[in-house]
Amino acid sequence: MTERALEAFTAAHPEIPVQGEWGGFDGYFDKIATQVAGGGAPHAFQLNEWTLREYADRGALADLAEHGFTDAAWDPGANLSGQVDGKVFGASAGIGLQAVALNPAFFEEVGVEIPDDTTWTWQQYHEVARELSQKSAEGSYGTTYQAADQITFGYAMAQLGTHLFDGETVAAGADQAEEWFALWAAMTQNGTVPPPSESLENATAEPGETLMGKGKAAMQILPVNLAVEFEKPLDAELQLLRIPTQSGDPQGLGMWYRPSMFYCAAAQSDAPADATALIGFLLNDPAAGKILLADRGVPPNAEIREAIAAELPDAAARMVAYTEACAPDLADAPEPPPVGAASYPQILGRYAEDLLFGRTDPAAAAQGFLDELTAELA
Repeated sequence: MTERALEAFTAAHPEIPVQGEWGGFDGYFDKIATQVAGGGAPHAFQLNEWTLREYADRGALADLAEHGFTDAAWDPGANLSGQVDGKVFGASAGIGLQAVALNPAFFEEVGVEIPDDTTWTWQQYHEVARELSQKSAEGSYGTTYQAADQITFGYAMAQLGTHLFDGETVAAGADQAEEWFALWAAMTQNGTVPPPSESLENATAEPGETLMGKGKAAMQILPVNLAVEFEKPLDAELQLLRIPTQSGDPQGLGMWYRPSMFYCAAAQSDAPADATALIGFLLNDPAAGKILLADRGVPPNAEIREAIAAELPDAAARMVAYTEACAPDLADAPEPPPVGAASYPQILGRYAEDLLFGRTDPAAAAQGFLDELTAELA
């Protein structure tokens, strides 16, 4: 698919030679780090949100806006995560949100009404999930244990009036983080989610081997583009609901557009304008859009979405519809996470696991998590 898009670019811009470098995802970022450090970075490459600022602060990235890139046709705020100090160091390959993927058949079977996702709170999420667990057969649950979900944790902090990071520091407070850990501790203790060992196994399983993929979990929070991976083994359509809020007010959703990945251009490139032209083509040209469709998430360019709407598979069309329905209640994205933030998912995961097995409590988990994360940024 990407190769076809590069061929389309070459056809449109024969004056710009393109040599793709193919490889697997495993080890990709280590390879890029080595190439950048050695002065041999590709003209254009990909980074994720956890490493963008590190490369930008080291002067390794070109400002795409200086070389002709535009996001004028993009949804407002769709590329804020790619900007540092007003410079565009990354262009989002696709935008994504979190959703509660819900199995309607599970709800119908146990006789629980599907909630109104524009008004539900985390407490109501807990209550609905607990009712589902109580009414379902042994081995089935209302939801799964997701205290280690670093994406939704960030949104939950925004719902509480802060961000996890502010510039180069940790901004969330212990009381705010404790609310998150307390929610999942309560669901563990009352049997709403699976027992610890089963929860741990479920968290690392392939979609078809998860409780959700086997039809034994009614709800799961996940990146909206991954819902289709659970629909395949289920052979059924999942319903996408907004994540709950703290207040029940839809404007308190706290979500913002997250990048699936960033396209970047190397500052050391001797052809930054050409690299930027390629990035712009992949994201802003209908010819590329009709090839890539929603392969990298929802296209951030509204004109591209309109151009490919009739060609999208059903699952991708529902992903786009969900994203567009949430748009009026989205917040502005914070700046990219600071250097050292790449360790955040692992730290959160470790404290979530300790909480799951009763080795810590919500207050201690919150404080320990924040202290360790702060030390990583020092």
